[in-house]
Amino acid sequence: MLTGVHGHETSDEALRGRVTRRALIGGSALIGASLVAAACSPSPSPEPTDTPAPEPDADAQVRSDVAAQEAAIIALYDAVVAAHPELATDLAALRDEHAEHAEALGSPTPASGAPAVGSRAEALAAVMEAEKQAIAQRTAACEAASGADLARLTALIAASEAGHVEYLRGIA
Repeated sequence: MLTGVHGHETSDEALRGRVTRRALIGGSALIGASLVAAACSPSPSPEPTDTPAPEPDADAQVRSDVAAQEAAIIALYDAVVAAHPELATDLAALRDEHAEHAEALGSPTPASGAPAVGSRAEALAAVMEAEKQAIAQRTAACEAASGADLARLTALIAASEAGHVEYLRGIA
């Protein structure tokens, strides 16, 4: 057992199912190298075939929606830390996890224009409410995903966000 960012124990099985930045970058590099190799190799003129066109990514909209929601949460964390710098240490790991979620979904750029935050208590309440909404959104995305990989990823993100709620309760 390992201890995670929030002090919770994490099993080896949970870690094996997690998409890491290194795995994502490594996989992207392999795909990119394959595409470059295919584009650079000589090939005969294409002959007409009866092969249907590839189907569009059925999960593109789900992935895009979740990535946008993650970007909005990152912007909220940034706004809270800007308004309450004393919370920076407490919230940094949570914000970084959301950045990893967005990156795994293909959206490394956070949104801008987060809502204004009030007092420390109001700011923490807003972040906690956003995390609770995110759990419900990720659960719905998990159910809407047609691919197993995206369903697994959104389920893992929902679990992470549930941990964020518990952590936030402890500092509120």
